[in-house]
Amino acid sequence: MLVVRNFAHLSPDQVSFYDETLKKQIEGSYRDDGKKIHVCSQVYGARSAPRGGCFNHFEVASLAQKVLSELARDAEKGTAKSQSYKKAA
Repeated sequence: MLVVRNFAHLSPDQVSFYDETLKKQIEGSYRDDGKKIHVCSQVYGARSAPRGGCFNHFEVASLAQKVLSELARDAEKGTAKSQSYKKAA
């Protein structure tokens, strides 16, 4: 659903890209409510971020990739920490 007057894009868009840092393919979806972008991944969870100065679809999609990448990196850090605790125990 696209509401032109409020620039609210409520249907989820899919995003898939290769993260060079993690050396993994990252997939997820995002919704844009005009104020925040809401990113969701079945593997890494969900996170929201302010839209800032993103106005066109390309800028919003780029922000979604950035947020999804940060979400994946944070999840990987958490996994690495929990595995190091298991080794120490």
